[in-house]
Amino acid sequence: MSGYHTDMRILPVEPHRIPALSALAMETFSETFGHLYPPEDLHAFLQKSYAPEQVANEVADTTQFWRIVYDGDTAVAYLHCGPVGLPHPDADPTQAGEVKRLYVHSTQQGKGLGKTLLKLAMDWLTETYGVAPQWIGVWSENLKAQALYNSHGFERVGAYQFPVGRVLDDEFILRRRP
Repeated sequence: MSGYHTDMRILPVEPHRIPALSALAMETFSETFGHLYPPEDLHAFLQKSYAPEQVANEVADTTQFWRIVYDGDTAVAYLHCGPVGLPHPDADPTQAGEVKRLYVHSTQQGKGLGKTLLKLAMDWLTETYGVAPQWIGVWSENLKAQALYNSHGFERVGAYQFPVGRVLDDEFILRRRP
């Protein structure tokens, strides 16, 4: 990975890494989106979605692909892929997969780690689903992520609303044909 020192490692999420993944997921979601929600809604969402028990259950699902990135002893990014679950009429979870989460801590952005993780995701999706479409949901105002996905062949094919408490975020559905 360009821009990284030799302590950067992309690792499978094993049970002993669940607490680090949970903490990283809460932190990266909050730093990216926290300003959009009332504090009580954000807190409830984080506990429901990223509590260690919830993360452990998701990681244990063998249809899911997880990686966590460490810079030395610090977790700085993670990737989650699995069967597509986006609300689009062509999104068939028995035939296609989705990049569900790709988060890089703000201190590590702009160094190529997002590109590296996206490539890893696309490779896993192709290995798992063959030449089926690959899917990503992205916040409508996350222009940096959209630019990354567009540069790798993902195109907007739909939209939906993602609830966090009382707030409904406008999300875009992107698809790539390998």
